[in-house]
Amino acid sequence: MSTPYLVGLYALIQHNGKYLLVRQRASSLPGGNYSLPGGLLLGDLGDKVAELHLRRVILSQLGLSMGELRLAGSHALRLTDGGTQLNLIFAAEYNSGVPNPQAGVILSADWVASSELRKRGDAPHWLMSTIDTYENNRGAEKANGR
Repeated sequence: MSTPYLVGLYALIQHNGKYLLVRQRASSLPGGNYSLPGGLLLGDLGDKVAELHLRRVILSQLGLSMGELRLAGSHALRLTDGGTQLNLIFAAEYNSGVPNPQAGVILSADWVASSELRKRGDAPHWLMSTIDTYENNRGAEKANGR
């Protein structure tokens, strides 16, 4: 019998040097008060299913649309039932919409600068690592004229 696993999809959305962080009623990401919008991948697999599902979730949960999605981070965690959850975090630039948290799912949504997160010192490691990867990749792309 195979070990069950879940795949979580999350968005690191950047706008004017700040990142959108949420507090979810039931987050599947570890680590305190900070979370990213997204959720578990459910349904049939197909071409770009992860990206399409994540876009639908972000639109449904927050009323936002995003630019191109790029894989920026991942981590796995053990579930209490012995299974594993793989979380994929895609980074994207904000496109349009005003954050309008879905009642019963998202408790709050705030734009927070990475410098503020570092200053607070209480953001989970996976979040800071993903932001660092995204910012380093963006810096390299700008230096190469992309």
